[in-house]
Amino acid sequence: MNTVRVMERPLNLTYTHWKGENRTALDGTFLIDSANKVSACYGFHSDNDCMLKYSYTHDGLTTVEPSYDFGKNAWDFAVSRRIYGNDVVRASYRSSTK
Repeated sequence: MNTVRVMERPLNLTYTHWKGENRTALDGTFLIDSANKVSACYGFHSDNDCMLKYSYTHDGLTTVEPSYDFGKNAWDFAVSRRIYGNDVVRASYRSSTK
């Protein structure tokens, strides 16, 4: 993983290549502040294999994560809530599976 600074904020980039499967992917995460981040994943092995996700954490307890998959042309949405220490309750909706 490599980190560069963009507008005084960290942009983490990860390049991965699976030789046996002949697949290559580039993942990036841009940390806007402690509660907001944007991440993207792009696969070079097929057309439109790109996913964009936004994550917002409220008070360190509740996290909301909408995402869009360009390959499937579908929205996903997830909400998680930390309860009783390290226990987490998570609900998600995937429009691609209806």
